[in-house]
Amino acid sequence: MAGIPLFLFLFIFLSPLWSKTLDVATSSDHVILINAKDGAILYEKNPNQKTFPASTTKIATALYALTLKGKELDATFTASQNAIATITPQAKRQSNFRAPAYLNETDGTHMSIKRGEEISFYELLCGMLIASANDAANVVAENIGGSIPEFMEGLNKYLKQIGCLNTHFCNPHGLYHPEHQTSAYDMALISQKAMEIPVFREIVSKATHTIPKTNFEYERKLMNTNALIRKGPRFYAKAIGIKTGYTSQAGKNLVAGAEDSERTLIAVVLAAPSIQERFDDAVRLFEAAFTEKKMRQHLFSAGEGVFKRKVPHGKKELVAFLPEGLYYDFYPSEKKSVKARISWNIPPLPIEKGASVGFAKIFDDKGLEIKKTLLVAKERVEPTLRYRFAQLIKERKKALFFVTSGFFILFVILSLRRRSSRKSSRRPLF
Repeated sequence: MAGIPLFLFLFIFLSPLWSKTLDVATSSDHVILINAKDGAILYEKNPNQKTFPASTTKIATALYALTLKGKELDATFTASQNAIATITPQAKRQSNFRAPAYLNETDGTHMSIKRGEEISFYELLCGMLIASANDAANVVAENIGGSIPEFMEGLNKYLKQIGCLNTHFCNPHGLYHPEHQTSAYDMALISQKAMEIPVFREIVSKATHTIPKTNFEYERKLMNTNALIRKGPRFYAKAIGIKTGYTSQAGKNLVAGAEDSERTLIAVVLAAPSIQERFDDAVRLFEAAFTEKKMRQHLFSAGEGVFKRKVPHGKKELVAFLPEGLYYDFYPSEKKSVKARISWNIPPLPIEKGASVGFAKIFDDKGLEIKKTLLVAKERVEPTLRYRFAQLIKERKKALFFVTSGFFILFVILSLRRRSSRKSSRRPLF
């Protein structure tokens, strides 16, 4: 095969590989399935339409709180009256939502936090993520942000920074407010980020949890609202979390995580027609993905691909090839635009036939290296006569320098010994 110019090699791989969206029927209105590692989208349905998140909001609240105070999980937070105050849903509507958006609702989920109660940051995270406690979310936001409105201002700025373009949250728990909205894609992005935090991942994977006694309450036993991780009719063995949500305006929502031996996936299911369907949609998505068989795209077969590079002081060009070829394994549903480039690592002359001279690397569209294969010299490359002569002179100069240095050091040592011997002979005898 003739030598391939490097620019052509790069051009070949800038085009996306063939991909096919998962063939799944889902009943929810806003759905997306992503690979948690790289964000690759496997399935989507109205992913960027705005909708109401309900308690899946607490994923974002926990993410932002852990980003700010993730090393202070043992810190004690005190509940204020403001954080636990309640209002009826009717009163909220009658005020035309002018009442503070963070107020708890009388029929909302909570963990009965008392004014002045002291609870650790970690236990409050468990309360809001496992039992979906609205009061716990408020206490976290107020203690970390200084006030709940200040926390929400910081949270919304943070969400914009990580790429959420269709999200604006008015409160830390997700109770309905007409301006409290997100999209399936944004929730996937938020959840992907949150699942990178070990303590978050640990908490949302718990089926149950016991909050220890506080200054005002005995032990509280919590049960996870996510039926996929609890023993029962909806249990799914591959599930690893993460959070449910429900209000009458939002419908039945779920953000779910699952993994097999190769992939960790995140499904966002918003506005499901029933509690049962939100779990069924997630499991259908996971199973469709986990039963996929990998495909292989050969870019070069073994031994194919010849690349040339001028080597300073070499008698001829370095000719290199890919003994193992260059290929990329991928799942049919994962859309990837990939590119490749040669990374040379040329050894000193002479370069032996079969010597490693670099790598061919494949990168995804986010710059993540996904494959690397060895680049090997096809022929021996000798140095030029002039270069060998220059190297010989350099080596002789180096050898002469070391010999001269050795003689000088020896001379100094002998001189010092003679002086020492003379001084000894001059000392008076008693």
